[in-house]
Parts: sequence; structure tokens; C-alpha cells
Amino acid sequence: MEIESSPRKRAKAMGASSSEDRLSGLPDDVLHSILVGLPIKCAVRTSAISTRWARLWIHAVAASAVLDFVRGQSPAQIAATVARCIAIHGAAPIDVLRVALSPVGALGQDVLEWIAAALGRGAREVRVDLARRGVLHNDDASLLQIPGGMFQVGNSLAVLSLGRCSLRAVPPGAAGLASLTSLSLDRVDVTDDALRDVVSECRLLEFLSLRSCHLLALVRVGGERLRGLEIVGCLAMRDLQVAAPALESFAFHGDILYSRDDYETEPVVFVGKGNSRTTWNADTPELRDAYLSHLGFGEYDPLIHDFAYSCALLKVAHARILTLCSKGLLHIDVERNCLELDVDTPNLEELQLLMDSTGDDDVALFASFFELTDPPLLERLFVRLPAACHDTTEDACSGTATDEDEDIVLDEEISLDHLTFIKMMNFRGTTHELRLLRFVLRRAPVLEQLVLVTPEEEGTPGDHGQLLRIVQEHVSETRKAPWRDARITVCRPREDDSLSPAHTKYYHDDQAHSS
Repeated sequence: MEIESSPRKRAKAMGASSSEDRLSGLPDDVLHSILVGLPIKCAVRTSAISTRWARLWIHAVAASAVLDFVRGQSPAQIAATVARCIAIHGAAPIDVLRVALSPVGALGQDVLEWIAAALGRGAREVRVDLARRGVLHNDDASLLQIPGGMFQVGNSLAVLSLGRCSLRAVPPGAAGLASLTSLSLDRVDVTDDALRDVVSECRLLEFLSLRSCHLLALVRVGGERLRGLEIVGCLAMRDLQVAAPALESFAFHGDILYSRDDYETEPVVFVGKGNSRTTWNADTPELRDAYLSHLGFGEYDPLIHDFAYSCALLKVAHARILTLCSKGLLHIDVERNCLELDVDTPNLEELQLLMDSTGDDDVALFASFFELTDPPLLERLFVRLPAACHDTTEDACSGTATDEDEDIVLDEEISLDHLTFIKMMNFRGTTHELRLLRFVLRRAPVLEQLVLVTPEEEGTPGDHGQLLRIVQEHVSETRKAPWRDARITVCRPREDDSLSPAHTKYYHDDQAHSS
């Protein structure tokens, strides 16, 4: 038999339930995970909640010693604060240590002691970033010298990231690096031979990142488990050989690789067991995604680059996801006009093009690339237009059509029969942008969604309603096109909830912000 309580009793019961401290009833490991995500000052304040919470924050923060709470303090104060924090932790393990200091100055020895303390307490992840923003090249004299004995003893370290450090004293085969699954080196004075020796001993390594390592020239890396390789701003590099049969993700941003003296040598070579898909090179790993950008590193020089971009692209063109840049399109077009270049993209499902300008030549190169590749399985297209409008024509940023606003006609027409999604970022509705848009729309018979994301800054010419009407007018010009019913969205970045590209890290933006 069920008896319903009176409203007053129900209210009293609800009040008791709402006042119950359910948070304190959670297990310690759950509370630790919550406290680890808080700034250390907020975590310390939880000690006033109850006797149980009094020392809970100590054990939680001990599991993740994030040393970013010392901003604004002098070097001596920073050293004292961190030493006090480590002392409070006692013998508690430290899972993660992250240090970001620039410049490191007099704290160099202290940083080394913090690293040693973390390794001694079983740290799984150590990240030390001493890189000075705005300094793209190394000053070897100011690098933090890692002692030879730092990694001599075996430990639990799985993730190591070093910025503006020297590894010259670390001997090959250091036992403390053997368990690494991720290694990131930024402005580190590692040489070709040292890098090869370190990576060869890291048999569990799955991810390798090399940034602005100016001593690297002829790089040989490999590993049975290596799945991700990122090379950014290593401007002296001229040759890359990768022996990684399991490689899934490859990102290269910098001056295009080339061999100046040996024209028989290919700048990028994959060595491995190959893949099950049809590619031009049986040794190429079965890549999931590849990022190949030359933005921010000067103009194309045929005497220097000698078709190297095209060579690199051919090595990764079989990937399912590609991000390429407009300067790369120029490289490809130059070689196409000189030689019979054939770029096969049999597996391409997502393409992102990074455009640093949108003039007549850029639009023509855009169209030429599609004519050359004619990707048979392309489903998603992302075009990242320049953040700043450089169009100086009379109708710039207005969407007004002109007599020169003609559609592009290809020598050999293509049809993007699987393309269902198009997204353009930093779209303003200029004549060139609309011409580029129409080129794709006329060749996308099954398009389902078109997303145009305008720049975030205020003062973008025209409101979204006007821009939407302009786009709809251009879309409706070909009334018989099957894509006329595609859903069209015009929005700002903060309003955009549509699909995002697989690659959302843009290295040329990082370079611009650091200079």
C-alpha cells in the first residue's frame, strides 16, 4: 500500500535532500580529479570546507604539479614558492609537471631540480617551455643545459616536451627515455645523429614533434609504433626519411624540403611495409591525414625549391584528409606547366585549403588544383580565406558583380559527386570569393550544406542578412542545379556549430603571433 505524504512533509523532505552534502560523499579519486582541474589558489581554499577537505587539495595537487601560479613573482620568490609546494607534498607522487618560464634567467638550476624531483616521484608527463615569444631562432648559449644524468635511471616518463633546452650532454640510449610515447622538442639543439639515436631507443614512441630545431638537416626517424609526426619551422632541414609503417598523421610547416646538390634524391622518403591502398609508392604508410604548408616562408623560387612541394604532396596524396596552402598550389601549378604532373587522390574525403590571398591568380590556381586532382570521394571541403581583406578592387567586400566576374571554365571538366559539405571561413562576399564559391557549387551536384563564416571583428561590411541574399542570388543563377536546395548558413565564428576540419591548428598563425 502506498501512502502519499502531505505537501508540507514533501517540502521538508525535499529541503533535507537539497541540503545534503553529496559532493563530500564522492570517492577521493573523483574529488582529486575535480581539484586537479582548478587553479591552485582555488584548490587550497577548499581546505576550509570540512576536516575531510583540509588536506585533500595537497594530495590532489601533488598528482599534477602545475607551476603556473607564480606569475608576477621575482625569481627568488618563484623558487621559494615551488620549493615550499614540493615540500608540502611530502613523498606523494607527482604525475604531471608543467613549467613555462621566459626567460629562465637565474632559475635554470631550480628548473632542473624540479624536473629531477618530478621524475623521482614517478612523473608520467614533464613539459618545460622556456621559449621566448618573438624569438624564432635559437641562441645556443642561453639554452637550459640538461645534465647527462637526468635521464640515466629508468622511470615512468611517457610524455616529454622541452622548449629551449640542450640535450647535448644526454648520452644515447638513456634508460629514462625508453618508456616515452610522446616526444616534443622546440628550439632544442638536437643534431641529426642525436635525434636518430634517441628515437631509435624509444621503442614505444607514438608521437614526435620537432619545432624550430635549427641543427636538423638530414633527418632519419622511425619506429614501429610511430603514428604522428609534426615538423614545424626546421628551416635547415633538406632531407627527411621516415621509417614508420604505422604512421597515421603527418604535418609539415616550413620551407619546402629540397636537395640542392643531388637532384636524384627525393626530399621526402617513406620507408616501411606499405599499405593496402593503391598509391604510387608501395613503401608509403597508410596515412589518415596530412598537413603540408609553406605559408610564411617566402615566395616560390624555382632555382631552390625545384618542385619539392609537389614531391612531398605526392607522398601524402593518398591520405583521407589533406590540408594544403595556396603557396603550395603555386608550386604544383609551376610543375604542372613544366612536366606531366599527375596527383592521384583516390582516398581523399576531406580537403582544407589555406589561402593567404584571393586574387585572380589564386582563384585560377584553386580551380587548376581541382582539375588536376579531381578527387573522386571528396565529401567535405574547407576553405580558410585570409583573415584580412586585401582585395583593392572597386567592388571589394561588397559582393557586387562586375563584368569581369565570370565563371571559371576548365579544359577538362570535373564533377564532385560526393561533396555534401562546404565551409568557408573569413568570408566577406568579395568578387573573388564569390567566383571561387560558384566554381565549387557548379560542380557539387549533391551538396547538402554550405556554411559561410564571416570574420569575427566588428566592422565587417554588410550585415549577415545582406550577405546571405547576395550568396543566394549567386546560387540561384543556375536554377537547374541540383544543389539549389542546399542549406545555406551565414554566421560569425562564435555562432558556428557546424562541422570543423580535422586540422584546426594553423602553424602560420602561431608563427605570426610569436613574431
